[in-house]
Amino acid sequence: MVIAGLIIGIIAIIVTIYFGVKALKPKVPFELEKDIVKIRAELHQVALYLDGLTKIKDKNKKALFEKGMSLMAQYKYEKAIESFRECLSLGSIGNARVALLILIGNSFYAWNKWDQAMGSWKEALETAQLTNDKQGEASALGNLGLVYQNKGEWDKAIEFHNKALRGLEKINDEHGMAQSLNNLGVVYKDKCEWDKAIEFFNKALKGFEKIGDEHGMATIFNNLGLVYKAKGEWDKAIEFYNKDLEISKKIGDEQGIAQTLINLGSVYKDKGEWDKAIEFCNKSLKIKEKINDEHGIAQIFNNLGNVYQLKGEWDKAIEFYNGSLRIKERIGDEHGIAYTLNNLGSVYKYKTEWDKAIEFYNNSLEINKKIGDENGIAQAFNNLGLVYKDRGEWDNAIEFYNKSLEIKEKIGDEHGMAQTKGNIAVLYKMQGKKEEAKKIFEEILEIFEKMGDKPNAERTRENLKDL
Repeated sequence: MVIAGLIIGIIAIIVTIYFGVKALKPKVPFELEKDIVKIRAELHQVALYLDGLTKIKDKNKKALFEKGMSLMAQYKYEKAIESFRECLSLGSIGNARVALLILIGNSFYAWNKWDQAMGSWKEALETAQLTNDKQGEASALGNLGLVYQNKGEWDKAIEFHNKALRGLEKINDEHGMAQSLNNLGVVYKDKCEWDKAIEFFNKALKGFEKIGDEHGMATIFNNLGLVYKAKGEWDKAIEFYNKDLEISKKIGDEQGIAQTLINLGSVYKDKGEWDKAIEFCNKSLKIKEKINDEHGIAQIFNNLGNVYQLKGEWDKAIEFYNGSLRIKERIGDEHGIAYTLNNLGSVYKYKTEWDKAIEFYNNSLEINKKIGDENGIAQAFNNLGLVYKDRGEWDNAIEFYNKSLEIKEKIGDEHGMAQTKGNIAVLYKMQGKKEEAKKIFEEILEIFEKMGDKPNAERTRENLKDL
């Protein structure tokens, strides 16, 4: 038995929010309120800061702001940006200017244009600091943390989320503080520092419970489910997802219900209960189609592809991945395109169509380089190593594994390093280098046990038994 190669697929989106409550105090029109709810559900962790905009008196500015919000709610991000920029050009100042710059950044972020989002949020941060807008400053800092998180620059993400948290503590924004604690939990979850992630999620949960934010509580239950799923504690993950589902149904959050159904499907996939996984994906798909969430539909197609890949129904997996890819190309989701190309590479790897697998992994690699996703680059190098190992081109395999290790070490991904070292140990085992393999397996077993990663720890023990 060998350690499974790190073939990455989009299984679950971390459903989190960071939503300035101060921005919601002014009374807003019903249609705008509906748009705000839809945007919040779609953007998850992103701060939706509206101070100064909900009280606009100028009719032209008000119309452009509300039009932009409506376009964002319809996922028409390019047109939303045009509308917000036109509003900005009419002379918005102070916190209204900060809010518009943040909204422009939010639209770029939702469109997966990370560098443009970062540019807009940095400008918002500078403006907020100049005008002493503490809420706007915290929102911009938290949002910048998200970009670094997505790029795999986790230490930088933690730095920005902590700066946001300190700012929110100064103005005693309990809701924002809970969101920041949640965001820190998400970063530690991505870093596979699961005990630390659980600690932050529990702190955030207390904050949401204190202020009676049921949506926030549902978010935390979802995120705790993701952590326990990653640890291989599937029954515990299901327990937390069901708590999330119960609240989401109670408050009528269709987007939240759909996402939790996807996540439940993902757990059943990992448990090997594939028909159940497909059932949950299809339930979620009905909701996503009903609310016309193209991004969500693409995610479900991708997840169905993952299930059929595990079932060995490769043509069906390819069909779903291609369906996901078409949507992502249409909506301009470069990050999602890179992930799906990676998954197509994994299908062709299992089909032993190695040249095709290499082609897809390289295409994924190029996009990840373009958007600056270091974690994605490291994964692509690892997966190329797996293909060359299967082809018997062991020197090439080692070269790609080492490239992956170099990046993972740089970004502080201890768990990812352990997985890639495991792949190197498997290769040494195949080459008859038993002592070298044993040394690595013993080293990574200690890491997996420390992190509470039960599935990888068990696979590593099996490998050691074989030596």
